[in-house]
Amino acid sequence: MFVTWLTFAGIFMGNKLIGIKAVLFDIDDTLFPSHEFSSLARRNAIRAMMSAGMDAQEEKALLAHSKIVEKFGSNFSRHFNLLASRFPCTNKERAIAAGIAAYHDTKTSIHPFPHAHFVLGELSRRGYPLCIASEGKSLKQWDKLIRLSLDSFFSRVFITSKKSPAFYRACARKLSLSPKECLMVGNHPKKDFSFAQKAGMHAALMCTGTPAAKRHAGMRILGLKELLPLLG
Repeated sequence: MFVTWLTFAGIFMGNKLIGIKAVLFDIDDTLFPSHEFSSLARRNAIRAMMSAGMDAQEEKALLAHSKIVEKFGSNFSRHFNLLASRFPCTNKERAIAAGIAAYHDTKTSIHPFPHAHFVLGELSRRGYPLCIASEGKSLKQWDKLIRLSLDSFFSRVFITSKKSPAFYRACARKLSLSPKECLMVGNHPKKDFSFAQKAGMHAALMCTGTPAAKRHAGMRILGLKELLPLLG
């Protein structure tokens, strides 16, 4: 059973947040367990590279890969190229291709969080326009939404290379709403919560995936279903 900590700066009538006219969602660790998927995909990729001739211990290769991702970012396209250059390979190109194939094959295993379809459908039925407000590459974010079979729920998809309060203000402006009429739901304490609040939006922090979100002092929800009692 989920327990909710709520310290919204919004206006409540009874137990409901009123005045909200649109709900915006992040994708990773908000609509699906991105952290869990990434860990599985990277491990599958490294195992495939080892089977294809990369001479490495699995845990050492995972650590090396993590350092590459940390240095170059998750959207860097040559993670496995760099990894293959750090360990002996009988055929480097084969190892790289095996890693890429295994990583993408793992995408078939991704699923939304429990109740995601129900909650999004119910909020739509109640008349809330639903939007995505995400950071990353547009094609990758659309790929996730389509694989999750969630793309049809969202009337607008806003994607930026770097989140900021200005990004959220622009989202509200494109919706012809004031920021205070928008609720942002995401898992990152700074990018999804603090920046949205600084822009004037209400924000709910999903405590999934990242330790930082779990340690956050307030404004937390532990599942998407907890949004329903807040929004009439």
